[in-house]
Amino acid sequence: MSEERIKRITSPPPMQQMIVQSEEHEENEENTSVSILQVDSTDFRISTLNGRPENEPTVAVNPNNPSSIIAASHAYTLANGFPQFGVYRSTNGGASFTTSFLPVPAGFRNTSDPIIDADLNNRWLLAGIAVQPVSDTVDRASIIVYRSVDDGATFSNAINVSGIDNNFFDDKEYLAFDKTLTSPFQGNAYISYTRFTNDAAATSQILLQRSEDGGSTWMAPVAISAAIGGAPFVQGSNVQVGPNGEVYVAWIEGDFTNATFRIRRSDDEGVNFGPTVNVSPIVRVPFTLTAEVPEWAFRVPTFAFLGVDTSECFGSANFARVYAVWQAYGTSNAHILLSFSDDGGANWSPPTRVDNSPEDTQNFFPFVSVSPCSGTVTVIYYTNRESTTLLDVFLAVSIDGGVNFTNTRITDVSFNPNADPTFGNPSTFIGDYIYSAFIPPALPEPEKLISVWTDTRSNNSQDIFGNISDLERIPTIVCSGNITQNNDPGVCGAIVNYPNPTVSTSCPGVTFSCSPPSGSLFPVGTTIVNCTASDICGGSAECSFMVTVNDVEPPTIICSGNITQDNDPGVCGAVVNFPPPTINDNCPGATFVCTPASGSLFPIGTTLVTCLATDTSGNTAECSFTVTVNDVEVPVIDCPEDITLFNDPGTNGAIVNFPDPIVSDNCPNVTALCTPASGSFFPPGNTTVTCIATDAAGNTSTCSFNVRVIVDPCRFFSGRCSRRR
Repeated sequence: MSEERIKRITSPPPMQQMIVQSEEHEENEENTSVSILQVDSTDFRISTLNGRPENEPTVAVNPNNPSSIIAASHAYTLANGFPQFGVYRSTNGGASFTTSFLPVPAGFRNTSDPIIDADLNNRWLLAGIAVQPVSDTVDRASIIVYRSVDDGATFSNAINVSGIDNNFFDDKEYLAFDKTLTSPFQGNAYISYTRFTNDAAATSQILLQRSEDGGSTWMAPVAISAAIGGAPFVQGSNVQVGPNGEVYVAWIEGDFTNATFRIRRSDDEGVNFGPTVNVSPIVRVPFTLTAEVPEWAFRVPTFAFLGVDTSECFGSANFARVYAVWQAYGTSNAHILLSFSDDGGANWSPPTRVDNSPEDTQNFFPFVSVSPCSGTVTVIYYTNRESTTLLDVFLAVSIDGGVNFTNTRITDVSFNPNADPTFGNPSTFIGDYIYSAFIPPALPEPEKLISVWTDTRSNNSQDIFGNISDLERIPTIVCSGNITQNNDPGVCGAIVNYPNPTVSTSCPGVTFSCSPPSGSLFPVGTTIVNCTASDICGGSAECSFMVTVNDVEPPTIICSGNITQDNDPGVCGAVVNFPPPTINDNCPGATFVCTPASGSLFPIGTTLVTCLATDTSGNTAECSFTVTVNDVEVPVIDCPEDITLFNDPGTNGAIVNFPDPIVSDNCPNVTALCTPASGSFFPPGNTTVTCIATDAAGNTSTCSFNVRVIVDPCRFFSGRCSRRR
């Protein structure tokens, strides 16, 4: 492998040109602290430079103090266009950060590749490389650390870890403290890195160095891999510490296409290591993804990442499990893969996909974190799944030991990797990694994860942005099914006893509560029961179901007694007002309807009144009574005038026809009867005719008139009258 090729991988590029800052964006050249708060509701800007890029972030949290968070990055503040380390400190859990810059050690041109970590004694180490030109074409680099013993308030001058040699370029270090309480080596610090040689052999080798005094002094390097000349090469190492002080070192070995994820383990604080184990063969993601996304030109190196379940707080079902995470290339796709080992790295599960992105997407720069409290596994990564040419950061979370992941977008806007022209257009550099760290739970706050990445949304400049994700849903809770029950007798509801929800969690001490609780009086209708499970890691989860109480109890209704009433004058009936029925029900709101209604005109005779009570659930009951209206009004009768007439010829009287009397009544069907009747034979003299009007109710009225028949002798004796004439 040529020197130029090695340099492309190892060195951060200088800025293409010095950026002239406007007055309002002038930077603090004295490196005094400045503050920046969150800029929106989800993501927040951590870095403070305006007009000069900051990239390749790292972040850590003080395990003794969740409010103490420190991030660092390349900060391109140097006059030669190269970076020094920007340090961003928060003492309030990430609500705000102050910025300072760590000076490049004397004799070196720039610093690069920041990695930060904290131990259990409030000590911090910020590791990186310090680069020194040897010639116009060759650089050398040493591993350095800056040390803080006051919880990050101040840092020491750089401490040289790997020494200085004109023939070496020490690169891509990774730092880890042993901060497991059960470890016999608690407090040790470990740095793994790649040593490239600048000679003709162009060898590469993974080395490890150890500090037993919090980073002040460092032991001689221990060879983790053999020194390989030319290609293939080794690079991208990662060191992690297990729950009993085991030291794991992983790296990628191979050429620029085909490689292997390798790992070794030490059980004696990194003095001796066991055999090299192959985790998985991999196909590296192309050094640039230009062939897949022509608008992109930034480099995409493939490194090894490790996580170990130490579960110091409460333990998990996968305690001591080791996780390996990397990016791999398929047919026009870059995806994130994971494998795990339950026997200290000797054997590994088949690789599985972490991301759930579509097949035509590019997913890269994974970073794995394992919660030291609960064992929850998280992986953050860049992806273009939201927009082909833009980038987002997604967070994958597993609570079952890396078997299943839930993927969530944590960037609230996509960003353009080419927005900052500092490294060309299209940009050739956005950093080589992103980073995350767990924030221990500070009850009642849940467990959280802080993620940091390079972003260009602000002023089209590469800045460090962050996101703090609440990992609340560690427990699982499953509610019973919906419940339907009839009301209790005489009650507008029912006492309902339901089964407890089923809860589980990766932390002990899980409890649940449901509202309303089982055994409560549930009203008629549908009530939603909400149940919440909480564990002592600060996680919570919810489920719900419905309790429906049906009102099946009909109301009771009692009608008034039967009613008898005389007709209203001149009316064949009467308006009758009756008292309302008495209604009782187990629930309020019952109504009634009587037919006919009170105040109706009731006809003469007996009418059945039916009253129907209906409650709000549609249950009914009825009662009835009678209303009798008596017709007590007599009819009116008007007889004809008296009649006088002569006898009929030859008879001693006359057949008399007279008009019917005139009758009226409040009700129809009144009749009149006269005696003697019209058409009867009336004798001579006066005869009184009596007429009786009778209505349907039997009420009567009478009238009379006289009929006088005068006997005319001539009419009676017609012959005598003729002779007389």
